[in-house]
Amino acid sequence: MSNLLLLSNNAGRQVFVNVVGVPMPDGVLANYVTDTANQPRTFDNRLYAWESSASQVPWDKSPVGKAALLDDSSSSTRVLNFDYEAKGYVIAYAVAGTPQAVCASVYLPAGEQDNPAAWVYDGVSLQTVYVNSNVLQLKYQVLTAYQPKAAGNWVGIWQGSAVPYSGDPIRSMPVPRDDDSGYLALDGLQLTINTSYTVGYFMQALPLGRTSLAASTTFTIGAYQGEKT
Repeated sequence: MSNLLLLSNNAGRQVFVNVVGVPMPDGVLANYVTDTANQPRTFDNRLYAWESSASQVPWDKSPVGKAALLDDSSSSTRVLNFDYEAKGYVIAYAVAGTPQAVCASVYLPAGEQDNPAAWVYDGVSLQTVYVNSNVLQLKYQVLTAYQPKAAGNWVGIWQGSAVPYSGDPIRSMPVPRDDDSGYLALDGLQLTINTSYTVGYFMQALPLGRTSLAASTTFTIGAYQGEKT
């Protein structure tokens, strides 16, 4: 078989959270954008708030605020109630009903609630690094100091240009380490030339975590013929 060429590769964060409007004594307005096929209410997505003096989620502390999502719009705005004071806060979005499913955050430093340029964003991302017909290498990144192995994170590959929210993947594997960034490899694949595939990164172990999609990467491979002479 001829060598294979990665014809296209689309990667990026799948979930984004931000604060809009003006923080109030009883909380903030949290705006979120998720996968277009996500159903936040049905899949028990949550918003969380932590008091913090640093930009990362304080994973060992309980949140000071939390809210379930009210509908199944994949992108919307929700009131997140908590006692807002002149302190720093991390506002975060989770794709399942636990803080261990947080996949996007925004940090508002103390005194900077009116200065979005000073806010710090973090989120899960996934990228295709290398692929041929039977091997796929991926680069992942989760939130700072997050432990993906302990939380049951995993990846799965499907044929097509999007990750479906039901059905089994062609192949899946758990994230084997608690590093907040690293590389993963799937082998034993039988990928087809000129066909699109999508890999999803999930925040919660199967079977409950089947809908906990946080990021995805889509690629197409083709036959490489070399330069003409």
